Amino acid sequence: MEQRKEAIICLEGLGKQFQTTNGTVTALDDINLEILQGEIFGIIGLSGAGKSTLVRCINYLETPTAGRVIFEGQNLSMMKEAEIRKARQSMGMIFQQFNLLAQRNVLQNVCFPMEIAGVPKAEAKKRAAELLKLVGLEERMKAYPAQLSGGQKQRVAIAGVVAMEPKCIIMDEPTAMLDPNGRKEVLNTVHRLNRQKGVTVILITHYMEEVIDADYVFVMDDGHVVMQGMPRDIFSQVDTLLEYGLDVPQITRLAWELKQEGLPLPDGILSRQELVEAICQLKSKT
Repeated sequence: MEQRKEAIICLEGLGKQFQTTNGTVTALDDINLEILQGEIFGIIGLSGAGKSTLVRCINYLETPTAGRVIFEGQNLSMMKEAEIRKARQSMGMIFQQFNLLAQRNVLQNVCFPMEIAGVPKAEAKKRAAELLKLVGLEERMKAYPAQLSGGQKQRVAIAGVVAMEPKCIIMDEPTAMLDPNGRKEVLNTVHRLNRQKGVTVILITHYMEEVIDADYVFVMDDGHVVMQGMPRDIFSQVDTLLEYGLDVPQITRLAWELKQEGLPLPDGILSRQELVEAICQLKSKT
C-alpha cells in the first residue's frame, strides 16, 4: 500500500473476532489503513461487510482481537482505560439516531455535552451559538427537537459533537433515516465543518453519491478492505463494484451503461455536468 503522510489514524493488521453459539465469527481480518488529518474518508460496503465494527474498533468501543490502532501517534492497545477514554473524546461519534433531549431547546442540546465536561456556562453558550450559526441553525436556537425536521435534528447533533472540539468525527450512516433534502443538509454541514474547522471526517454510508466529494474511499466486503482510492478511481471500476453487490452514483451508472452500448465515454464520470461535457466533446469530433 502506498505510504501516506500525516496520518491521524493508522490501522495495522487490525482484526476482530466474536465468539457466538455457532463458533468464532471473524468480523475484520488484517485491515491496514491510514487516514489523513483534515480530510473526509468514505467507507462503503454492503450490510454486514464490517463497516460499523471497523469504526467501533478505531475508537475502542470494541477492543480489536489483533493488530494495532494508532491515533495521533499513540498505540491505543498500550493505553490504560482512562487514557483510552481521553483519546476517545477526540473522536466524536454521530449515529443514525439524533439522540437529542426532547425537553431541551436547540441551544441547550448543543450546550449539554459541554456542561457534562465542566465547560463554564457562558463559554458553552457562546460556543454553541457559534456552531449553530456554522451549521445554519442560528434562527432555530430556541426551537425544540419536535419542531425540527430530521435533517435539522441531525445538524444539531453534529453541532453538539463538534462543540467538544474533537480531532475527528466518525459518522455511522448519519443520513440513513433522512429524506433526500435532509441528507443534502447534513452533507453540506459536514463539508462546511471539514473546511472551516479542519475536522477529519470518517463517513460510513450506503448512499454512493455521499462519497463523491470525499478525499478517499474505502470499500469493504466480508471484513476486508477490498478497494481503496480517490472517488473517481473507485467509481471508474463499475464492474468490480457490481461484483461486490454495490451500486454506483446514478450519473456514473448512466455513463457506464452508455459506454456498454458503444459510446466511447471516459470512466469515472461523477456528475451530470461531466457527462454533458463528455458527450459534447464526442459530438464535436464527429
